[in-house]
Amino acid sequence: MANKNLKNPALDLEKYDGTRRRSSALEAQGFPTISVPKDDIDDAILLKKQSVKRVFGYPITIPFIISNEFCERFSYYGMRTVLTIYMTKKLMMSKDEASDWYHEFVALCYATPLLGALIADVFIGKYLTILILSMVYCLGNAIMAITAVGQWFPENDSDKANIQPQTWGPLIGLQIIALGTGGIKPCVSSFGGDQFLKSEAGRVQRYFSMFYFSINAGSTVATLLTPELRSASCMGEETCFPLAFGVPAIFMVLAVVAFVLASKWYVKVPPLGNPIVDVAKVSWAMAFGQNPEVLYGAKKVSETKQLFRVLAVFIPFPFFWALFEQQGSRWIIQAQRMNGQLGNSITIKPDQMQVFNPLLILCLIPVFETVVYPLMKRVGLPTGAPFRMVAGMILVALSFVICGFVELSMEERLAAYNEAHLTTFTLDTLPNEHQLHILTTIPQILVITCGEILCSITGLEFAYAYAPASMKSVCQSFFLLTNAFGNVITIIFTKATKRDLHLYFMWAGIEVAAAILMFVITQRVKGPLEKFKLENSKDGPVKPEDVQMESVDKK
Repeated sequence: MANKNLKNPALDLEKYDGTRRRSSALEAQGFPTISVPKDDIDDAILLKKQSVKRVFGYPITIPFIISNEFCERFSYYGMRTVLTIYMTKKLMMSKDEASDWYHEFVALCYATPLLGALIADVFIGKYLTILILSMVYCLGNAIMAITAVGQWFPENDSDKANIQPQTWGPLIGLQIIALGTGGIKPCVSSFGGDQFLKSEAGRVQRYFSMFYFSINAGSTVATLLTPELRSASCMGEETCFPLAFGVPAIFMVLAVVAFVLASKWYVKVPPLGNPIVDVAKVSWAMAFGQNPEVLYGAKKVSETKQLFRVLAVFIPFPFFWALFEQQGSRWIIQAQRMNGQLGNSITIKPDQMQVFNPLLILCLIPVFETVVYPLMKRVGLPTGAPFRMVAGMILVALSFVICGFVELSMEERLAAYNEAHLTTFTLDTLPNEHQLHILTTIPQILVITCGEILCSITGLEFAYAYAPASMKSVCQSFFLLTNAFGNVITIIFTKATKRDLHLYFMWAGIEVAAAILMFVITQRVKGPLEKFKLENSKDGPVKPEDVQMESVDKK
């Protein structure tokens, strides 16, 4: 129960929240220059949560946060969906150069969450971090849309179908977007969680389900729509990339508007520090022969060691992401050389094939939970996190083997056509009716999606289940960081060979090696991981000989 007679009568959550409590502006309002007592902060937050309006039992702010996430995900995936084709068709990049640019952008998107979390937790709080970086995000989208407009280029260029925009637009715009989307990524979902009382665990769980649905809904709609926009004719050109980038830019503005509209109702928890700082201190002491338990306490040292065990399990994950993220680069380039005609009136765009992944995710997660995992238990297969992550990596490798055989079939079809007609067509110029159909890629998409469910989703559950309570957000940020490293690996390894067929089988082999590494690491750390988890559970400590690796809690 909140103490309505706060120790500091001037304490008003709306006044100090989201800013540093030692600022001169707060001091002028009667706040202490050092810090506000934690009890006063907790009381003020609790009072705010209790007083906020409710809609169907939920805080009135929740619809605004979910709407913000839907619009932001539409903006991100809408722009990203057409990015590879924009670079190859309009910027006239080679497929290797376009792939490098794409993966550099995605890597930056997943490297900046650590920066966003640090800014929010240490300096200005989640609310201001989301607001400021969302405006930065809008600027990046605007640059992408404006620099794709044909009028920016020489008037004497009469062949507007082949206008080549300058690369400075995406060079600047993509870096700004990456800072915006990555910076707010670790803040938005947890900011929504801050709106609930501790006693509302059931509603919090349903909120995260709605939040996850909004992510997939936004990406699905955007992936279907923006390829249609970029294939339209506008401004005297045969394509309309300004519109394809402009609509996501508008959705990002709507995301900011949706977020700001509920400002007066938000519970804005002030920055209370980031565990990364504590981890760095303990790690420094351990590395340089000091006694960290004396300096920082046994509990902090134990938590840091547990964090490192979890991070060790993350080591193979960059190789998972290195393959998975190629759905937006190499797989689109492969689909560009395929026949997308479906009947007489429907044409499937190469970049629209990406829509199958979120759709399959939404359909297959319940299937895995209600059919696959129970069936695995019934036949005696392990269903714990280590087995699922290893199995997921094997499936991702298999998807690239399938992709390689699809590429081989395309090359054989091309060779047969050239031999029969005495021509020298390439996969890019082969007549459409003689190309392999684009729906041939469905099996590889299905297999990689199953691998994602087993590996990626399990990895998130694993990070949450085994991370120390005070470091769960840090683990989530490091898990996102593995995606950044994966995209860097893609850039490096793709240069190993120029032939796509060889690349696909090479990646499959790399992923199998990563799966073996995952198995070895999990076998080494599973005992200490489980021991720490059980010793810090409500049931109290257990004996080492009783420790067994169990399935990750699905909640």
